[in-house]
Formats: sequence, structure tokens, C-alpha cells
Amino acid sequence: MSILHNIYFHSSSKILDTLPQDELPEVCFVGRSNVGKSTAINKITNKKKLAFSSKTPGRTRLINMFNIVEQKNHKTIGYLVDLPGYGYANLSNQEKIDFEKNLTKYVQYRKSLVGIILLIDMRRGITSLDNDFLNLVNSKPITIMLTKADKLNHTERLIIRKTTTEKLIKFKNITDIVEFSATKRIGISEVSDIINKLIT
Repeated sequence: MSILHNIYFHSSSKILDTLPQDELPEVCFVGRSNVGKSTAINKITNKKKLAFSSKTPGRTRLINMFNIVEQKNHKTIGYLVDLPGYGYANLSNQEKIDFEKNLTKYVQYRKSLVGIILLIDMRRGITSLDNDFLNLVNSKPITIMLTKADKLNHTERLIIRKTTTEKLIKFKNITDIVEFSATKRIGISEVSDIINKLIT
């Protein structure tokens, strides 16, 4: 059984100072608002309501932590982190500044962050906001998760996969590109294996 099937909600934090101690390994999910982060987390962990999905894109502004528990000794061995989505939200200028500071501080300086899952809508491709995020991170391993792959046919997926790979070649810390669909169960085992290796 995947370690991700033994996972529970831990906490929600608005600021980094209230996160758990910077000790156990963490893998974060990040991407544009409405890209399907919550759905992906729920599908990968096999828990339908683990991650909350807001009906209004960009309105969930909290950092949500989920602790991964070892089955034998019931000890927490790491965390999944659901970061707020970037883009779309009707935020004030100050809220945008605060959000960008928090996101930058977390991905650049959080010592326990061992990997990043960046979700990109496969139909839209890489946006300027995705590029901005990738430019923030140059030392952490990143897995690109191309969501909503079921919305495209086989030929379209091949073309988009090729162009995406070409656009991302300059980012040397990208380790994997995985096509994903919660509906068709595409890519679930691949992403689970990547997270398992990062945490353990």
C-alpha cells in the first residue's frame, strides 16, 4: 500500500511562522487556481475529501498540511502541502504582495521541502505565471503534472507533451513530466511513486 493512503489533515496556516517545525520531509502541490490541485491530492491519496476544493478560483488562501503516517509505528514521516493557487483571485495589491512573499519564502527557504509537484493544465500549456514560479525555484526537484489529460485526444497529447518538454528544457531541476487525469486515473501511480521516493 502507498504511504499516501495513510494520510490525514494536519493544519491550515495563513503565514509560514505557524507551519510545523522545519524537520520532516515535505512535498508541495502548487499551480494556478482551478488547475485541479485538490482533486489530484484526493485521487492520489485515495481520500475523496482530504483536500478542500473551493468553487471560486483563487479564494483558498491557506497553506494546508497533511501528515503522512507510517502504518507500523503510527509516527508521522512527512507531509503533503497544498499551497494556495496563484492567479485569478480578486486580491488587493497588498494581498498579492503578501501572497508572493509567502510563496517565495516557502519554496526557496523551507529546508524540509524535498520536492515540488507543479500542476499545469495540459490544454492551456505553460503560462507566464507558471514560468514566473519556475524561475523562483532553482534547487528543489520539480515534477510537472499535466492535468486534465483526458480532455485531449492521443495526438493532441503527444504534440503538447513535446512542446512542453522543449519549453522546460532550460529548467535543469525538472525531473519528471507526468500526464494526469483524475477521471481516467492516468498518472496516479507515477506521481505516487515519485512522492514515495522523495518522502522516504
